[in-house]
Amino acid sequence: MIVLVDSSIWIDFLRPARDDLTDLKRVIREGRAAICPVIWVELWRGTRSKSEESALLEMRRLSLSLEVDAETWTHAAKFSRVAVQNGLNCPLADVLIVACARRHGVKLMHRDKHIEALLALCGPPGA
Repeated sequence: MIVLVDSSIWIDFLRPARDDLTDLKRVIREGRAAICPVIWVELWRGTRSKSEESALLEMRRLSLSLEVDAETWTHAAKFSRVAVQNGLNCPLADVLIVACARRHGVKLMHRDKHIEALLALCGPPGA
């Protein structure tokens, strides 16, 4: 199954990480890693050097790209409303990432408390 990899995981992958990223390495090797435009923008804006840019461009080349289309926005509106109704204030980027994963029926790999809270409210994508 395809796995949408959040920027919270990619950042550790692109920089010296303290955690084991075996799962991510396997997903990349198997050609199942994916990004979406929201994740790409989050990552690209944070690049600090030419070597990070090169590594990020290579990561993008090796990853599948998931579209953020009208159906994704419909999911995002629904999830955002559910979050607010439950007292959860999430960044729009995180809502869109969860919505993109749901829209495409893929797993979501992350280390983000907002995404975790959204998934608890809206259910996991790709299950």
